[in-house]
Amino acid sequence: MKVLFFISSFPKLSETFILNQITGLIDRGVEVEILAWHRAFNEADHQAVQEYDLLSKTHFINIPASKWRRLLKASFLFGKLFLKNRRLALETMKWRKYGQMSSSLRLLYSASYFLNREKADAVIAHYGPNGNIANFYKNEGLLEERTMVFFHGQDLTSFVKKWGKGVYRDLFASEISLLPISHYFATKLVHYGASKENVSIHHMGVDTAEFDYQATKIQAPIRFLTTGRLTEKKGMETAIQTMALLKSRLKVPFHLDILGDGERRADLVELISRLDVGDVVTLCGAKTQEAVKAAVKEATIIIQLSKTAENGDMEGIPMVLMEAMSRGKITLSTYHSGIPELIENGRNGFLVQEDSPEQAADLIEGILQSKLFPLEKISLEARETIHREFCLNTWNDRLVKRCKGEKI
Repeated sequence: MKVLFFISSFPKLSETFILNQITGLIDRGVEVEILAWHRAFNEADHQAVQEYDLLSKTHFINIPASKWRRLLKASFLFGKLFLKNRRLALETMKWRKYGQMSSSLRLLYSASYFLNREKADAVIAHYGPNGNIANFYKNEGLLEERTMVFFHGQDLTSFVKKWGKGVYRDLFASEISLLPISHYFATKLVHYGASKENVSIHHMGVDTAEFDYQATKIQAPIRFLTTGRLTEKKGMETAIQTMALLKSRLKVPFHLDILGDGERRADLVELISRLDVGDVVTLCGAKTQEAVKAAVKEATIIIQLSKTAENGDMEGIPMVLMEAMSRGKITLSTYHSGIPELIENGRNGFLVQEDSPEQAADLIEGILQSKLFPLEKISLEARETIHREFCLNTWNDRLVKRCKGEKI
């Protein structure tokens, strides 16, 4: 069986959930091809990229970042496509009909690939906008395979806020399977007009075999860890503000490592300086999957204080929380998006309200006084939750069945 993965950029350090899905299907004997808009250039790629020789399986469309280069190349591509398939060339340029898909020139830039590609048995698109593109080519008769679209967060929040609730109207009218990664996003899909019958929740899990259980030990120095792209929705500012409060309260040494990079790095550097927490907070930069796993293993408490960004962008269910819970780590997060589907406050982890450094600091003080909470029981229940509901192997087995058209 051959499966085409249609994604945005590859190999992106922050999207280990897509990487693990790809390698999981390869491990199950599936032939994989990857279509991505852009190559992601990292200081170091995840080890699996080399181990599975994934770049050799990837076709990059490569739309130029420069507006003028993009338009210049588009004129060449249009002429070439017009000679080969006049009707398709004209269809890709119908801006009023296709909106952002056409005006961004993505239809034009991707047309050559879909005209000339080798057929697969199934197509998996990650993120709703790529699902829209896939649906366009399905309507053009160039994507006959069984197709499914994963929705992760931004594609159902800030993207919809920007382009309107009707942005997926044509996709919802198709037979393409819609796979939100949480119940929260499944509800949003139906609210925006998707048929309940066409929506199936498919969690992004973790490989539980890779994470040995670690008995909970609260001892000095306390090592806090948070990871992810330095974007507003990750709540890094809240984490830093929480450390500032703890600095004046805790009598034991502690430190917060922030793993990740992104557009808010300069703002975070300024905040760390202004709050005078440079001695207890470190911005560590982007890390590979292997480095993140090692950091999680050494951490005392994993904090992920996610929140809704000003533009409406929201998290899905952060992978680092799943990885930490699989080890039995104590986690602290927020009542945000699908996170409460993973963490039940006081049972397998802890939750606070968004943008609440005071609440987070109070709860951390309580956790460190371990007599206030049954931490060992919480730790064991955290691991059991992942094994029961978020096991990557279980979800990848289901995905193979979906690709074959079998009932789940």
